[in-house]
Amino acid sequence: MTLHSLRNRTLGVIPIRLALGVLLLFAARLAGAPRSSALLAFVSGVIAITFLLFNDPRARFAPARAEPVDLPPDARVAPLWRQALAATIPSTVGLAVLALITLVPQPTLTALLAGVCAGLGVAAALSLPRIDPALYVDPQSDIVYRR
Repeated sequence: MTLHSLRNRTLGVIPIRLALGVLLLFAARLAGAPRSSALLAFVSGVIAITFLLFNDPRARFAPARAEPVDLPPDARVAPLWRQALAATIPSTVGLAVLALITLVPQPTLTALLAGVCAGLGVAAALSLPRIDPALYVDPQSDIVYRR
């Protein structure tokens, strides 16, 4: 069984999301988005998604998660690069695809989506202190284990 560390997975995906957000912002500028509009859209995306992720009203209605179970003795931890890439699916990859679709017809919208992508990285960075380094997850079954 190959597990992912919740903390390492988050640490690995932060630079991917931030870099992709900045690259998409530059692409939007190259595609013709006005500088002030692109920056305003980017910053708005970062702030909006970060705020929404930490203040999601649906969280009150989510079922309680089961307590973590003990880590099996035969468990292996996936390499960091694999954990980080797994964390990009579907949110980061989906945003990147949408941003690329809007690049030519609506470059300012691309800048907004770039901000949302970077905002996912900001939110992940802000959530790091709350992630228990002893928690691992099986990406196949979503079962959480404790070391």
